[in-house]
Order: sequence, then C-alpha cells, then structure tokens
Amino acid sequence: MTNNSKKKSKSVQLQKHIIPFLYELILQPDLMASTFSGSENIKVKVNKEGKSITLHSKDIKIETAKYANKNSEQFASKIEYDTEKETATFYFKNGIKIGQGIISIIFSGIINDGLRGFYKSKYVLDGDDKYIATTQFEATDARRAFPCFDEPAHKAIFEVSLIIPESHTAISNTLPTQIKEHSAGYKIVSFAPTPIMSTYLLAFIIGEFEYIEGYTNQTSKTLVRVFTTKGKSHQAKFALDVAIKSLEFYNEYFDIPYPLPTLDLIAIPDFESAAMENWGAVTFRETALLVDDEHTSLSNKQWAAIVIAHELAHQWFGNLVTMSWWTDLWLNEGFASYMENYCIDHLFPDWHIWDLYIADRYTLALRLDSLSNSHPIEIKVNHPNEINEIFDMVSYAKGSAVIRMLAEYLGQDNFRDGLRHYLKKHSYKNTETLDLWNSFEKVSKKKVIQMMSSWTKATGYPLITVSPKSKQYLELIQERFFSSRIQGKIYKNSNQKKNLWEIPIKYESNNEILNLLMTKKSAPVIGTSIGKVNKEEGTFTRVRYDKETLARLKNEIEKEKLSVKDRLGIIRDMFALAEGGYIKTIDALSFSLAYKNEKEFIVWAEISSGINKIANIIGDESFIESYKKYALSLFSPLALRMGWDHKAGENHSDTFLRNLSISMASHYGDKKIIDEAKKLFKNKDKYPIRADVRGIVYSIIANNGGLKEWNIFEKMYSNEAFHEEKERYARALASFKNKEMLLKTLNFALSRKVRNQDVPQLITSVWQNREGRDITWKFIKNNWKIIIKNYGDGGHFLSRLISPLGSHTKSKDLADAKKFFIKNIAPGAERELAQIYEKIESNVAWLNDDKKLIKEWLSKNY
Repeated sequence: MTNNSKKKSKSVQLQKHIIPFLYELILQPDLMASTFSGSENIKVKVNKEGKSITLHSKDIKIETAKYANKNSEQFASKIEYDTEKETATFYFKNGIKIGQGIISIIFSGIINDGLRGFYKSKYVLDGDDKYIATTQFEATDARRAFPCFDEPAHKAIFEVSLIIPESHTAISNTLPTQIKEHSAGYKIVSFAPTPIMSTYLLAFIIGEFEYIEGYTNQTSKTLVRVFTTKGKSHQAKFALDVAIKSLEFYNEYFDIPYPLPTLDLIAIPDFESAAMENWGAVTFRETALLVDDEHTSLSNKQWAAIVIAHELAHQWFGNLVTMSWWTDLWLNEGFASYMENYCIDHLFPDWHIWDLYIADRYTLALRLDSLSNSHPIEIKVNHPNEINEIFDMVSYAKGSAVIRMLAEYLGQDNFRDGLRHYLKKHSYKNTETLDLWNSFEKVSKKKVIQMMSSWTKATGYPLITVSPKSKQYLELIQERFFSSRIQGKIYKNSNQKKNLWEIPIKYESNNEILNLLMTKKSAPVIGTSIGKVNKEEGTFTRVRYDKETLARLKNEIEKEKLSVKDRLGIIRDMFALAEGGYIKTIDALSFSLAYKNEKEFIVWAEISSGINKIANIIGDESFIESYKKYALSLFSPLALRMGWDHKAGENHSDTFLRNLSISMASHYGDKKIIDEAKKLFKNKDKYPIRADVRGIVYSIIANNGGLKEWNIFEKMYSNEAFHEEKERYARALASFKNKEMLLKTLNFALSRKVRNQDVPQLITSVWQNREGRDITWKFIKNNWKIIIKNYGDGGHFLSRLISPLGSHTKSKDLADAKKFFIKNIAPGAERELAQIYEKIESNVAWLNDDKKLIKEWLSKNY
C-alpha cells in the first residue's frame, strides 16, 4: 500500500463558531484508586445560533453539562458520544444564542497507565511503592483529562486548581497563587492564569518531589527549577545549568523575553517520548534530564543537553506561536530540532554539535525520506491516529535539515531577523507555513515561498548526478532518489508528474567555492572539472559522481584534503547509491577502503552503518565469514589505535570513536577485544568500568555468554535505580547469541519488572539482533493482543516497536507480515507498515542483484 493510495479519514475538527477563551478547571485525583473527579467552567464566545455544543472527550464520564449566558441557564437535555471522533455533544432544548456564555461540566475519569492523557507513574523509594499523577496531552490527549476544544487553534487561558494530599506537591504551567486546606488530609492548590495557549500545552503533575533552582541573569530574572523524585535532585545540576543558559540564549536570539516568571523541568519515571514542552512546566523522561557524574556517559550528557535546548526552543516556537493545525506540525518540531543544535553549539562549542547532527538526525531523515512511502513535510491529517503518525523523522529531522539549508541560503543574520519578525507578528496566535515564508521574504528580500514549497509540499528529495557533457563543461541533473531499486524503477516508468526542487548548491570548481540555485532538471556548471558537490552537506540531497570526479575525490580523501562533513557525505552517498541500485555494492565497499586512516567519529559512524546494512543483507550467505574479515580489516586497527583508556585532553570525537571501534571490532569477531572486555567485566568491582565504555563491555559479555551471564544482567537490571544504567543492562539482555536467552529476554520484557515505557525498546533491541530476528517476530505475533492493549491507543510506541521488521531480507517474511497484518490491526502504524513492506521488498531485490559480485569481490580480496 503506497502513501498515494492510502485512504484518508474525514475531518474530525470541531465547529468554528464556538470559541473558548477561558477554562476554570478543578481536578481531584485519587492516586490509589487511579481515578479523578473534576469540574470546569469554559467561557466561550458563540458566533452562530444552534441547538448543540460539541467538545472533545475521551474516556471521560460526564455527569452534568450546563450552558449559561447573562439571561438564562439550562442543562443539556441529551449527551451524545462519538467514540470515532472522540467527542461529546450536548443538546439544549432552548438553543444557544449568539454572544458570550459559560459551559459548566461535572465529570470523572481514570488515571490511566498508558502514558497518555492524565496518567500514573510508579516508582520505588526505600522499598515502598510511590505514585505520580502526570499529564501528556500532545497531540490529542487533553480530552482524556477534561472535556475541551482540543485543537491547537482553540487557544484559551487556563486557571487550574488541584485538590491533592497534604504531603504532595502540585506543579502546573504557572506558579500557585493560593494553597489552602480543603478537607482532612487534603489541600487545594490554585495556580495563576496561564498565557493564552493551546490545550496540548497544559500540564499538571502531582507527587512527592524535591527540586533545585536558579535564576537567569537578565533584567527580568526567571526562576528555573528542576524537579525530581526524592533522592535524585543531585542529578539535576547539569540540567539546571543548561536550562538557565539556554533560556538566556533564546531570550537574546529571538529578542522576545520568556513571558512567564518561572520555568520548571520535571523528571518523570514513566514517560513515552524524551520530553514534552508544556509551557512553563516541561516534563522529561529521566534519561533525558538527569546526569550523574559517575554513571553518565558523554553521549547521554550530550543527549540531555540537546533535549533541554529543544524543549526550551518550543517555548517560543510552538508555545508563543502555534501551528493552526497539525498539518504544520513541522513548524514546531523542525524549528525546535534546528534551534536545539544552534543553541548547544553556542553553549558547548567543543562538542562540534553540527558535525554530530549531520551524522545522526540528518542521516535518519535521508533514510526515511528515500522511501516511496514517506510523506511531505506539510501533510493533511485528520484523525488522531494520522496525527500521531507524523511525529517522525520527516517532521523533526527533514524539517530541521531544510531549515538549516534555508539559513545557509539566506545568511544567519537574515534568518534570525526573519524568525524575530515572525514571532513578534504572530505572538499568542496560530500560523501556517506560509506566514513564516512571508516573514523571511520580507526581511531577506529573497524569494523564499517558491523555493521552500518545493521542499515542504513534496515527498522525497533529489539525487544530483554530475555528468560530463563535453570538454567545455559539466552538467548537474536532478531526479528523485529512492533507496528501493524497485520503487525507483516504478517511479521512472510511471506517468505521474516528476518532482522538481529548487536546490541551493555549493560546489567546488577549480579550487573555488561557487553557489548555484538549481531550478530546472539540469544546470551547467562552471569549469571543466568539479570537486565536492553539496559542500559541507548544506543541502538535503545526495550526489552521484562520474568516474573521473569520484577518483579525484577518493585521492583527496586518502590525502585528508576534504573537510569532515564532506568526507562523511561522499561515503554516505556511496552506500545509499549501492542500496538503491544506482551503483554496484562492490563500488561502495572498495571506496570505503580509502578511509583506513580516517580519524573522525562521524565519518566512521557512517562507514559502520553502511557496512552493517550490507552485512544484514548477506548474513545468511556462505561468504559472510569473508565479509567479516573485510569489516575487521577496517575496525580492528582502529580499535587498536583508540585503545580502551580515556586519554587526557581527548576530544569528544575520540571518546565516541573509541566506543564505535570497539563495538564494531567485537561484533565482527575480534578475539583480543572480546578477551579484554571479559577482563574488565571480571574486575569491575575492584576497578569500576568507565561510563563511556560500560555499555559496550556489558553487550560484549552478553554476546559471548550464556545463562550465567543472563541471570547476572537480569538481576542488575531489576535492582538498578539509575535509569541510564538500567538501559545499559537492557541492551546487554538483548545482545545474546543464544536464542533461548533471547526468548527469556522477550518474556522478561513483558514482566512487571520492566516499565511500559521501556518495553518497546527492549523488544526492538532483541529484534535488531540478527540471532533474535525470527524469534522476536514470532513473539510479536503470539503476543499481539497484549501489545495492542498496551500500545495500540495512540502515541508513537507501536510504530517504533514493529519497525525492525523492515530489516528482514526474505520474501517469505514479507508474505507472512502482510498476511498477519491483514488479520490484525496496527492503529496509527499504517504508514510504518507500508514502509516496512517496501524495505523488505528492497532488501530481497538488493541481494538478488548484487550477491554474485559481492562474493567475487570478497573472494579476490579476503
């Protein structure tokens, strides 16, 4: 099923003539009973007479609904629920008149354990079970906590009051204005009115917390606090420092002061995503916020900083100015994903964060958007399941990539001033993508709308081919790139209109860096020879070179004449071109040998990714052992060069490269590396393993272990309180070669010892282990009812959980998957399934086309 043929659901948006402007909301949660009761007054403006009012409501029991204006009040004569549209409609016999009125509702609901809406999080403190009630409303789950106009364009002010136990703390978007006794053992906490904002940004959290605090240094000082469960506030120091500095940076960059007096960051033990940007009360998964000096790796510390900077960027881009509808989700996520890197690069210049971005998120976007079953950045969505599907790497990573491209095209000053113009003009309002392009055009005086629309309204991205036309000049030719050779052929032979992008390109010619805006299918370039095209990977595209140019670039790589981003871009495109059938796989393998002396992590990360992908394709072939020798010829010398020990003054790239080289060398069978890992693990109590290599050591031990090691890691996992360390043990439990041990891990994943938030990652880790592939797919099918019960009601878990199915390489697996999912629904994962089918089909074709040549190349060289 391709994206183009996918059946679209009808719009479920509410009526436009009833406009909320104030919610007065009172909630009383019962954490032990997992229920809550509540009441609300919604002040509305009615612009058209009618007989009914429809609000969003899901899993809410409404006891009474009343409408009042200055002349009269009346109770609803009937309440009608629509479970498909997730609405409740109130009918009034006397009708609803034009003017202002108040909708008053008394209701109750459940505090669920599904990590959506108003939900419960459990943790253990000093042997006792403790509970937190918290919220996660994006995209469409405020309706699970109270009946509301649950759409981003229906902005309103919220006045929240929470009735909670005396021993508990309540946190919401604003500071409390009053705390008073409510009844025996309970208090009522009333919060200041919020700014005018969308329902998905509302938050309330109830639990037993401790916190640390600090202030920004600007004139209008902002109180910044980081909340944790008791005993963990010492792990919040890094987050507090990053949050304060990020807030100061954004205040200056956007030239708009953060509008609230306080900003809270709250670590939640159970959380679906990394974090959520609720205005003034940002909630986080613990691993995305808490840093321990002894146990946190550099990569996780960096991840925490990135997530904090992302969520704080949202306080302007998303919260202050909000998309009108989820079609423009990328306005939120793409810009926050760009600004997170811009901010962290300012705060931690030694991290070279843009290099890491090119190797990570940028690469993920290129992979996803090379599928026929990708989607445009701007995409029409209606039902909540469709909305949840687009919280993917197209909205986040491709969105940030085209924004980075635009910033380079406009220049950083014009880009910043365009953003300021947009944010100031539309503060506290809702916008569409066109509003942003208009601001950029006004400030820069460059044509932005036409160029950027070619990137945001179309699926996919271009492949630029360097083609010699004569002795006088070369030509650049654009076409859509496909990772699947099958889909590429179908597209070429189809009658559908072919995409054309307006492509800003930097390229090297005769030792000069030149700029070109490519607006047609082909464009001549200056000079009789050309160097690197798409300098510094500034444009979201891939490049295919002619043989002469490629040979010249290979020579420059061997002599270390190209920049790190350019070295990465060339090998990344080579492996991708091999997968798509544009070149032979052996051309990419042979080219990779030019990188034997490479020193940068991000380049090796791309090489390892390409090597692993091919290993997956040929994993069941007789020549796989020869392929392992090829991989070791690259990674064993690298691992030896890097060593196990951290060197004084080494940069972040070396720290990451050590981990990668050891991991890859051990994966392909380097016995010296494996033996050294065993020594480190054996002596870990006497000589603690450094946090940066700890996870690799654990995984190597598991990969070469059995029941004894499984029991060790299961016990360590179950007893560990620090979540980052817990994740290391989880990866180890998924790393065994022994299928019996892997089946034990899968069963363990569904036990009470594993949090709901961590189950999908543990299962997918086993699935990504080649030895666990078939047993995990069988396990998924056998436990599908449990999986749907836990993860089939909104959110992103289901798509992530089944994604490893796309790495399968057999036609029988494709047929089996299609047969299974015809009979078993995967709500909110329909596009993921289409992508999975495309990937398996592509894997099968790739192996059939290239395995003979790969075998011959390996037999000659290894």
